[in-house]
Amino acid sequence: MGVFEALGQSYSDDDLAAFQSQYNLPRQKISKIVGPNDPSSCSSDPNNCVEATLDVEYIMAMAQGAPMTFWSIADENGDIFLEWIKAVSKASAVPQVFSISYGGPEHLQDQGDMTLFSNEVCKMGLRGMTVFVASGDDGVAGYEARNDKSKCGFKPEYPANVPYVTTVGATMGPALNPPRDEEVCMSNKGSIITSGGGFSDHFDQPTWQTAAVQTYLSTGPNIPPKSMFGTGRGYPDVASLGNAYNIVVGGQWFQVSGTSAASPVFCGMVALVNGDREQAGKNPIGYLNPILYKVDKSVYNDVSDGVNNCCAGGDGSPVCCKYGFSAAKGWDPATGWGSLDYPLFAQAIANLP
Repeated sequence: MGVFEALGQSYSDDDLAAFQSQYNLPRQKISKIVGPNDPSSCSSDPNNCVEATLDVEYIMAMAQGAPMTFWSIADENGDIFLEWIKAVSKASAVPQVFSISYGGPEHLQDQGDMTLFSNEVCKMGLRGMTVFVASGDDGVAGYEARNDKSKCGFKPEYPANVPYVTTVGATMGPALNPPRDEEVCMSNKGSIITSGGGFSDHFDQPTWQTAAVQTYLSTGPNIPPKSMFGTGRGYPDVASLGNAYNIVVGGQWFQVSGTSAASPVFCGMVALVNGDREQAGKNPIGYLNPILYKVDKSVYNDVSDGVNNCCAGGDGSPVCCKYGFSAAKGWDPATGWGSLDYPLFAQAIANLP
């Protein structure tokens, strides 16, 4: 398994060791580092390492013992995602699962680069690799509206919008005080982020999700005016808890939230399933999305409460837009199909050819 990192993010093995010790996890180091990593930067400024540390500590906690690759991109001048996937495609051996916790507004991207990235991820799926992407932390409007309500609207995220990645939204509830049932992660209801989701304006809607999308748009609660959002690829596909994660950075403990927690956690679960398949003499699952929409829905914890109309807001007063997508029974563009009932999911995927 592997994680994608950029924007100068690093991790420290000392922090990883402290995290593993605190939670009685087996001591395990990262097997392979590709690209830059500066552990000393974690002590000088924890912000240099928060994202990468969250990814590393929790994917390794989920899939204990799986060989781990830290793959970072140094060049920030072009499309970091396209640069990364091109490098991965040239490698002779690659991780079976990869988690990406980064993204940006679709409308600010080069359309050709987005298409090239999507095509390359498709090819890697044929090689047995599954790519997971966080759905974003600012609801339907994106970070541009975080400090400016006039920027509200429906702004899909890249690469969460790519049909060949599995996009992971965030839920909350069990870790709140007092605990609540699982619901959309919402900045105005106890978290600091809101799970992103919506419909791409660039990528067409894949046939494997058409029925699920049509059901949501025809029966879902409080659907925004359909003229306001796109008709393309809907996301997220699935979700995982994304609120109140404890991490250690530069020797200090922090509590963080985000779809960037949900993605590596879900990715680690699929790494475990690939291990089951390997023991049975089967190939890694590879391109996962069509399976997620076909599999018996008993493998999911359906999430039907919450709405993603607010942006992230750590100060407790987030910008909340008029419209967002509400969670609903079945698939929805806030939590996808929901989180996993892992034993049922693992059995279902392991039993596939």
